Amino acid sequence: MKKLLFIFGFSASLVLTNTHSIAQSSYSEETEKEAKKNEEPKIIADFKEAKLKLTKQGKQLVVEAYIPKGITEFEVRIESDRNNPVSSAREISTVDPYPEERALEFQNSPLDIRYPVVDIELENGMDGVCVFEAEPHGDYIFGGPFFRESQPLKKEIVLPSHKLEYWENSLMLDYTEPKIEKIYLRKTFPVILRDFKHTFKLLSEDWSGNICIVIFSQNKPLEIASARIESEPVVSKKAGMVEKMKGSGIYRERLIASLELLIDDGLRRQNNNSNSPTYGNLYAFYDLEAKLHRTNYWNWAGTQYVKMVLDAIKVPEIQNTYDSSALIEAVDNIGRNILSYQLKEDGHPSRGSFLVIWSRRFNSYTKWIGTSDSGVMIRWALIPLFQATGDSTYLKAAEYWCMQKSSLLDTFDVLPHYYRYDEDRFNERILDETGWDPEGHAALYELTGNEQYRKSGKEFMDKHMKVFQQEDGLWNRAYDWTTGEQVETIKMTRGSGWAMEGLLAMNRMYPDTIYLDYAVKMATFLQNNQNDDGSWSFIFDKDAKEVGISEKGTALWSLLFYQLYEATGKSEYLATARKSLNWCMENQYTGPDPEAIGGLVGSTPASMVGIRSYFPASCAYTTGFFGLAILEELKLLGKE
Repeated sequence: MKKLLFIFGFSASLVLTNTHSIAQSSYSEETEKEAKKNEEPKIIADFKEAKLKLTKQGKQLVVEAYIPKGITEFEVRIESDRNNPVSSAREISTVDPYPEERALEFQNSPLDIRYPVVDIELENGMDGVCVFEAEPHGDYIFGGPFFRESQPLKKEIVLPSHKLEYWENSLMLDYTEPKIEKIYLRKTFPVILRDFKHTFKLLSEDWSGNICIVIFSQNKPLEIASARIESEPVVSKKAGMVEKMKGSGIYRERLIASLELLIDDGLRRQNNNSNSPTYGNLYAFYDLEAKLHRTNYWNWAGTQYVKMVLDAIKVPEIQNTYDSSALIEAVDNIGRNILSYQLKEDGHPSRGSFLVIWSRRFNSYTKWIGTSDSGVMIRWALIPLFQATGDSTYLKAAEYWCMQKSSLLDTFDVLPHYYRYDEDRFNERILDETGWDPEGHAALYELTGNEQYRKSGKEFMDKHMKVFQQEDGLWNRAYDWTTGEQVETIKMTRGSGWAMEGLLAMNRMYPDTIYLDYAVKMATFLQNNQNDDGSWSFIFDKDAKEVGISEKGTALWSLLFYQLYEATGKSEYLATARKSLNWCMENQYTGPDPEAIGGLVGSTPASMVGIRSYFPASCAYTTGFFGLAILEELKLLGKE
């Protein structure tokens, strides 16, 4: 394989029902034969005295061992079952209706990304090792999307501690290389007393795997003891309560119970690795097939959760259940991550905007500076955090974006969607999703009353509507600002929702004008195509059996219809909002995977947006929109 050319623009609610305590000596005849080649008989006899005991309680894994005399240091190796097997970006779901098309897509590149899992808290001196089944060839890159160094493959490669992320890690290599035999974490300990005890902190109560103790003799590893933790069910009392309420309609107690599951879902999604470049951010996706939190580098994906939490702590039942200061601290960490990636380089064409995502496909990562996507980060996170904490840093960052953007609007007929940072150019294609941009302008205008924020939002939206808005209410899917080429609407539920966000934001600044007229037209399409159960298909006018149900779009449109009802007072919009909210509550995940509890699980072409199509997954911003819809319903119930 040629040298890799890597293109970068690159819970408290869960109650464990069983405690594990398993001890096993793994000293074997093979180990003894190997040892005889390198060690004196006396030491060989000592190996047989090695003992290892594991005890797991909740997220604590206690390792107790007896280390035989004559050994001065040893290595603890930890193999999680989540790495058996290691998932891949090239995998094709068994429910994918178009597997041949997916396979053809993968022919565009010889590369693959494998996703090693870290599901324990990393400690000083801990790194990882990847062992291949056979001697590989070529090169690899470990640590995407943040690291780019290409290195030669070997039978065993080290996954260095400074590149390790909690949960999903990225190992890019030629997809034809041998399969991964195993991946383990390791840490070396000195023998101070022969009785050894150490506690590892797990990232999930649902942990199972193998632990072994290894010593080195003549530079060769010898395993002297091993033990295993088996997988056992983890029961959530909260999830059980929500499950029992299904089918009972919409009422306050049920809304609160669902809201608590959503709050807990976001807390589990948070990246708590303080050494990570995106510390504090939420993992955008949870992959139920791989049992893995993915994508901690979509900086915008947790922003709706910020607004949801800050509004939820005003609800008396939430105040009684949670420590409000702890929740504020958690979402403040999301905001701090956002602030750290505001682009302020002198003279940069996208100055003032935020790094919103590292876009990823099965073979690459690309940094996006979101000229318009920054608006939703301001609406859902920065302004609410300013209001909750009083920290003016949030307001100043939002105002800086808007002021810098005003000059950009004069430069382009239609503002490009995002800047490809590592390629130093704006992307040519603009998506309908940029329609959500006025959310940021409206949030600033509502807070400050500054007329300039309202005017720049109008300038942005009016230019966009000239090339996106169809008279019937739908938006074109895409527009190329360099050629003028347009792509007609594909009627994607979620994508249409982003445009609807912008129309409703414009209506907040310019009430009862053309923006509301077009919002009503678009809403009519969604009403006419809502499934009988309250959901919408991924493509809203197609059968869900063909394209899947849009769980993201259903949660989003539930909130949008609540907002449309508020703007118009028309009861038909409230009925649609409640119908879709009821679907969300009926389909809220309650088990058995404890890491997925509270979310909405979908299986669509964009389950994880760009990779692993049709694999079941839940999404952070879906959790946020679902919770915000619940809060709208709670407000209405409070008025009745």
